[in-house]
Parts: sequence; structure tokens; C-alpha cells
Amino acid sequence: MTHVLIVDDEPESRTRLRALLQAHGHAVSEAANGLDALAMARQHPPDLVISDILMPQMDGFALCRASRTDPALARAPFVFYTGTYATPRDVALALKLGASRFLVKSAAAEEIIRTITDALADGAPPAAPEALPEPTETESWRLYNESLIATLEHRNLELADEVRALRPLTAGLEHLPALVSLTDSRGRITYVNRRFEAVTGFSRDQVQGQTHAILRTRHVDAGLGFEIRAALLAGQEWRGEFEQQRRDGSLFWERTVISPVHDDAGTVTHFLRLSEDVTDEKLAARAREAFEAQRRQSERLETIGRLAGGVAHDFNNLLTIVIGHTHLVLQQLPPTDPLRTDLGAVLDAATRGATITRQLLTYARRDLVHPLPVDPGHAIAALARLLQRMSGDEIRLGFSLGPDIWPILIDPSRFDELVVNLVANARDAIRGPGAIDVSLANVSWTQTLAAGHGGLPPGDYVLLRVSDTGSGIPAAALPRIFEPFFTTKPPGEGTGLGLSSVVGTVEQAGGHVEVERTSASGTTMLVTLPRSTVRPAAGPGPAPATPLEGTERILLVEDEPAVLELMRRTLESYGYTVLHASTPERALRAMADRDAHVDLLLTDVVMPGMNGRELATQLQGRDPRLRVLFMSGYSSDVVAERGLVPAGVSLITKPFSPTALAARVRATLDAPPPAAE
Repeated sequence: MTHVLIVDDEPESRTRLRALLQAHGHAVSEAANGLDALAMARQHPPDLVISDILMPQMDGFALCRASRTDPALARAPFVFYTGTYATPRDVALALKLGASRFLVKSAAAEEIIRTITDALADGAPPAAPEALPEPTETESWRLYNESLIATLEHRNLELADEVRALRPLTAGLEHLPALVSLTDSRGRITYVNRRFEAVTGFSRDQVQGQTHAILRTRHVDAGLGFEIRAALLAGQEWRGEFEQQRRDGSLFWERTVISPVHDDAGTVTHFLRLSEDVTDEKLAARAREAFEAQRRQSERLETIGRLAGGVAHDFNNLLTIVIGHTHLVLQQLPPTDPLRTDLGAVLDAATRGATITRQLLTYARRDLVHPLPVDPGHAIAALARLLQRMSGDEIRLGFSLGPDIWPILIDPSRFDELVVNLVANARDAIRGPGAIDVSLANVSWTQTLAAGHGGLPPGDYVLLRVSDTGSGIPAAALPRIFEPFFTTKPPGEGTGLGLSSVVGTVEQAGGHVEVERTSASGTTMLVTLPRSTVRPAAGPGPAPATPLEGTERILLVEDEPAVLELMRRTLESYGYTVLHASTPERALRAMADRDAHVDLLLTDVVMPGMNGRELATQLQGRDPRLRVLFMSGYSSDVVAERGLVPAGVSLITKPFSPTALAARVRATLDAPPPAAE
């Protein structure tokens, strides 16, 4: 078995040649340059050397010269095997240097084997100078340099032709509407086109040598990059979509195709990435999804609203009776009477029932709200003591309210309630010691950023965050936490209306509520509220104590007998003279007498036959200075949609306590009388 030494700096070339020689029964050893070949030959002299010409450290020409004088190689035939130096001058130089044969790498396998077989049969050329007219060293280097220069000139011409051929392709890539990037097999960027620069905001100099991680957002799974690279190295194409980040921090979406690029040996050397900017398409899809979700939510709200509005009137009348009579009895009992405890429990239950009704109406956006410019920082600061007492001693309650938080437009009482509800939920999520943090921040959102928060329009917003160190929200419960009556608390510990009423309040104010994060280490709720362009008015000083009693005459109109009797007794207990009627028609008949006179009309809004507004209109037609106070147990949308209460009039909603009724009556009587037309 003959021993052949292959000398070539290209691993792929050595691999192909080794496989061919071994298949024909030759033993093979390899070296990557002439110096390594000489060292190997001295240890294991070969029977034949087959060598490339252009190699680092010692090229093939120098190795051939050395082989003629080195005892380890002098007896071995020398065959040149090259893909670069293939001109007649190169062949002549090789033969002068003592080569036996000359092959080009494009030769067929049969020709290679035949040439090697012939060279082995002929043996090495004679080493005697008289038998081999070997050129002098100076002449050898001259021939070598001339050959090298000629080859380089030829290669430069070839490269110039290739560059000219590539220019149209490069120009085409530069003007493609797609984002084009080329990376090496490690993912390092070597080329990007103009569209890439325009969409991402990065210049090609800034991304050269970087990976596409420079565009990665915090939402992207970092492990995906390893999966994509593994697929590409296996020769597979990858398709998918990415949410990416521009240089300025804004987000965009791209639909991407990444393909492996192979060399002549079939090895993956580069990745070609073609991407389409589909941000507008994604935003449109998100807008459609948000619209559809909003439509479904509106349908649910409408259903709940109809239910709530239907029961509110009767239920609130019942609660008014319970609360009112309980207050009346409590006023008559001495402070030490044991019945006060039982009556207090009744009053507490009725008050909680009224709260549940109002929360349900808030979620359905059918309660009566009075939006005003509110400074959220001052509002939360005013609640600090209440929130701390509510949280308990084991929970640290922290505030980061900021010095220049923008105002918001919201019903002040509803804003206080939503903060209390969020902190209460955070407290209930903590078992034992923990922390709750309440913070405010101003943000200005672009269309893309705002769309990611409930499809809000771009603009200025105030962010309210309530974070806790509780156990987090279970994944199964997360999609339902804003639904009314849904709760993860044990039976009897919650109504499931806290978060749903928060949603109603925030959406009535034009904002959005979401779970920003949740895990086993805690949850952060994010409330986004639009900035108000109107600053809050300076707060009034402490209101002076106002007596609730009076001696004026009041016309009371209420179609529910029990409520009518309760209110008559209540008003008379405060010193008022009360004329009462169960229908508007009876009230008109009672006032038909020319001498009949009252100072205030206190009337229910919705009654059979004639409503409260129509009654007030007729009576004020007779006495334009008559003051009017409306009351209703219906939701605000019923009152507003039917046009039952004009804007700017006094309205008290059921249920209410006797004290609240007396205070509202006194305030209405003390207000300036209506201007006569």
C-alpha cells in the first residue's frame, strides 16, 4: 500500500482528495502547508507528494524545491494539484523545479488516479544536476514571481468581472422594498440594505458585526434565536414574525424568511434574511381585535346594565325603607340600649347592599357620575391614612406620587373608590408580611404604544400602578378577573364587584385597566387615565356646619307608599310641613287651590302616568320660583335617556339615609331660587 502525503490549506479539498485516494487503496496523510509537510515527511517518508501551490508559510513551489534536496522527500514523486496556477508558464516552472506531474483541481477522478499511478511508476526525477537541468535559485524566484504576478493580474481581471456582474444585483438589493440582511453562520451582520436602515433607524455601520439581538424587545424569547440558528445550520428555511425595536425605542413588526447560504462544498456559511414591515397590518389587526372585544364587552355590559337598571328602582326603594326606618329607630333609642347593636347590623347590611348595587351600575356604566378635574396625587395622599389602616400593620404601604402629575377628568368619589378597591385587592393577595406600592407617572404615548393598552388613542396619560408582593393571579383566573361576580376568594369573603367597578369607573373616564405583570412574587395593576387639559379648582375650605331643620312647606310626591310614609315622617321630624301625594295627578289637585303654596317640590322621577319632570314643569308654570329636588332609584342612563331630569337640577339617588335627605333638602331650599322667565 503506497503512502501519499496531501499538502493543501483547504480542508474541503483535502477531504475530497483523501476519499478518492483511499477508495483506490492508498494510505493518506495530510498537511496544511509546506512546513508541516516537511516535518511529517521526516517522520514518515511518503511514496508520493501531491501538493497545492498557493498556501501560507511555505507554498507548493518552495516545497517542491525543498523536496529535491531533502532526503525525506527526494525519492518521492511530486505532483502539483492546484486550482489557481494553471497556465503553461506555471506548468513549465513546476517541471523545472522537479515536479513529476501537474494537475488542476477540476480534473476528473479517473484522470487524477491515472496521473498518480503514472507518477508512482516513473518514480522521482534523477537528483543529479547533470541529469536535471535545475534552474538557479535566482532564476527560480524570477520565474515564480513572474508566474505569481501573472496569476494575480488574471485573478484581478476575474474579480473585476465578478464585481461588474454583482453591481446590478447589489443595486437591486438596495432598492428592494424588503428589509435585507446577510449574516455569517454565527449570526453576525455583514450586510444590510437601505430599507433595513430606513425601517430600523440603524445605519449599516452601526449594525456591522452585531447580531439581530440589537433589535430585540424584552418580550421576545431569547431561546428562539438558538432554535432558528439550529434549523438554518441544518439547511432548513425558517419563516415567522418578530416584534422588533427601532433605534428610537419604538416598536415595529416584521414578517421574515431566513434562508441558509451554502458554499461549493455544501457547508452553511451565511444566513440571508428577507423581512417585510407589517406594522400597519398588525396595528389594524389589533384595532379589529380591540373593536371586537369592545363590541362583545359592550353587549355584556348592555345585558348587565338592563338587569341592573331593571332591579335598581325596586331594590333601592326597599333599601331606602330599611335604611330610613333603621335610622329613625336609632334616633329614638338611648345610647345604652342593647337593640342599637342589632339595628347597627341591619343598617350595615343595607348599606353594603346599596354599595353592591352601585358597584354593579358602575361596571355597567349606568350610575350617575360627576366628572371633575382631579389632582390624582393629592387625592391619593388624602387617602393615605385610610389605606394604611385598611392594609394592616404587617403590610408596608409605599407611595411614589411625583411632584408634577397631570390632572385627570373623573368623578372624585369614584377615583377614591377605585384606589381603595385596588389596594384592598393587593392586601387580600398577601398572606402575612408584605408590601404594597402605589405610584403615579406621566407618559406621552405614540399610536403604537397606546394601541398596546386597550386600543387607546395616542396622547398624554397618567399611569396609576398598584403593586403587591402577594401570591399572584392564577393563570386560569387571569382572563376573568374583571368579570362581575367573579372572585377567587372563599365564599362570603368577596362579591366579585371590586375590580369590575374599577373597570367601569376607568372606562367611563376614557382609560384602560390591565394586569401589567403577575407571578408568584406579586402582581402589578396598571390604570391608564387621559390627561385633563383643565386644572383642578382650588379646594374649598371646611364647610360650616349647617342646621338641617327648617319650617318650610314641602310637597312630597312618591308612588311607593312605604317610601312616601318614611319620607313624610323624616321631613316632619326635622320641622318641615309636608303635603304628600302618591301620584302627580293628586299633587296637581292638591295645588289647584289658589291659596296653596309650597317652597319645595320633592318628587320621584319615574312614576305611572306623569313623570316628575312633567309635574315640576306644570307647578313651576304656576310658581316660577318653586324649588325642585328630584329623587330616583333608577340608574342614570334610564333617567338621562328618557330626558326625565334636565341638566343642572338637584337629584338625590336612592337609597339614602334620613340625614342625607334632610341635608339635600336644606341645601336646595338655601340655594338661590330659579329665575323667573
